[in-house]
Formats: sequence, structure tokens, C-alpha cells
Amino acid sequence: MDDLRHTARHLLQRKDLGLIDLWILYWNHGGHCHPFDFDAFIHDVLPVEWFDLHALQSAVEELSLEAIA
Repeated sequence: MDDLRHTARHLLQRKDLGLIDLWILYWNHGGHCHPFDFDAFIHDVLPVEWFDLHALQSAVEELSLEAIA
């Protein structure tokens, strides 16, 4: 779990990617939280039990594949 948050933060450090870009992918994969809550979760403020990890994992994987291409 912490690795997924770390990976998301690492992807956000790219100059061409913003939090809203990651949140949109998360939302497109079925995530349900508000962008402010999403930001808090990515930065370890909100608990794991509260969050939809499957949607975040799908979004991170999609962005990771785009970074390789």
C-alpha cells in the first residue's frame, strides 16, 4: 500500500503531470473521492481503509505505462 502512494507521489513529480491528471484517471477507473481528499490520501493524511485502492492502482499503472512509451 505505501508503495502505491509512493509511486503516485513519484509520478506527480514529473513536470508534465499534475494531481488533477492522476485524479481524473482514478475517477475514470471508478474512484469516488473528491480531489482534495485524493490529495490528502496520496500524501498519507487519510487512512487506507477509507480509500478505493483498486481505482488508484489502475490509474498509477496506466500513467506508468504512459511514462515508458
